[in-house]
Amino acid sequence: MKKILQTTVLLGFFGLQLASAGQGSAGAQFLQIFGGTRGVALAGAYTASDGSAQAMFWNPAGIRSITSGSVAVSHANYFAGMKYENIALAIPLSFGTLGFYGIGLLSGDIEETTEYEDEGTGAYFTANDYAVGVTFARAMTNKFDGGVSIKLVNQNLAKVSATSWACDVGAMYKTGLFANLKIGFAIRNFGPDMRYAGEGLQGLMTDSENPFAEEDVKYELISEEYSLPMSFHIAAKMQFPLGKTSFLDYNFEAANSVDQKETILSALEWRYPGLFYLALGHANLIALLKPNTDDEELGGNMKGLTFGGGINFGKFTGKDFWIEYAWESHKYLQPIQRIGIEIAY
Repeated sequence: MKKILQTTVLLGFFGLQLASAGQGSAGAQFLQIFGGTRGVALAGAYTASDGSAQAMFWNPAGIRSITSGSVAVSHANYFAGMKYENIALAIPLSFGTLGFYGIGLLSGDIEETTEYEDEGTGAYFTANDYAVGVTFARAMTNKFDGGVSIKLVNQNLAKVSATSWACDVGAMYKTGLFANLKIGFAIRNFGPDMRYAGEGLQGLMTDSENPFAEEDVKYELISEEYSLPMSFHIAAKMQFPLGKTSFLDYNFEAANSVDQKETILSALEWRYPGLFYLALGHANLIALLKPNTDDEELGGNMKGLTFGGGINFGKFTGKDFWIEYAWESHKYLQPIQRIGIEIAY
């Protein structure tokens, strides 16, 4: 147990040092959008939660406790007509739990314009972001779970694209102490830099400076590299019984990203196991406790109040069949609403 605790502390310290490397600009921002449905309702304070396929979006160790196959799908109408889609599949095995997931931020068709044709050229393009990953989690002891996700990341805009890989590493410790306290750790989006390439960066120079050139000279622009939005998360979850059949859970999380300031997330969840849950949270307690905080102090985090819930129709289907809803507010933009389902098979 002493070695486990030492490893956990080192993981946290290492992640904190990486995520605090400096405030700057990172790309692939879609990787920081809250995934799934239930974690959104909980304001993103989901790193210490387990037992759902949706845990793959937050902490890969969270799927270890799943006892039967589970698939979760969610949809959100995002800003500016974009769509945000998630799917996750968890498969329990004798030696651990295997998971697969996909994320898509889809623009739909965008009409092309130029400086000479500002009302449109008649051509269309898309700007889509994708990530697909595989997760494996297993129990290290009866109280300590570990997990890792490897994902392929792709961003494409018209005729250029960038592709790379990233990994998430997570752990969960069930202390068995006061209020069934669970502690979760995760480092997300750790991987090499990305760079755009493709036909859109290639062309012909019509006026060559080479006196021996008999025709136009081909050229290719080389884009700058950009880093992934790596982040470190440490979270706690406590469970308080309300009578004999329901519970009130308190979820707390501290997050640190390479391109945002530290964020504190917190949420309450009233749940009747196997039947329903209701959640209320805030994705930036600094903004909540200091209403006059300016944008610079917020450090890029414009999320606010969240709420949501889910109902399990398993009594009618024979196995768990959750239908979920989540609402997420933003400081300047319209709230985002999500719907999702999670089914056991």
